[in-house]
Amino acid sequence: MANAQRTCCLHCVHFRNSPAYLESVFKGLTALGSGHASVRHDDGICLLTDRYLSADSWCAGFSQRGV
Repeated sequence: MANAQRTCCLHCVHFRNSPAYLESVFKGLTALGSGHASVRHDDGICLLTDRYLSADSWCAGFSQRGV
């Protein structure tokens, strides 16, 4: 399980989830939520796939972010 946590999007060089970055990508967006009452938490944008993803997601394009 620990290895799976290290290879998730949150630790990938292609993943951006800072509030400033998300606000620049989704200009004019004032709220982000779902019908399940979930919140953004650490979710963000994958620059490799150009998709909004959960920070817990993963794919074959994973590349470890430098420490």
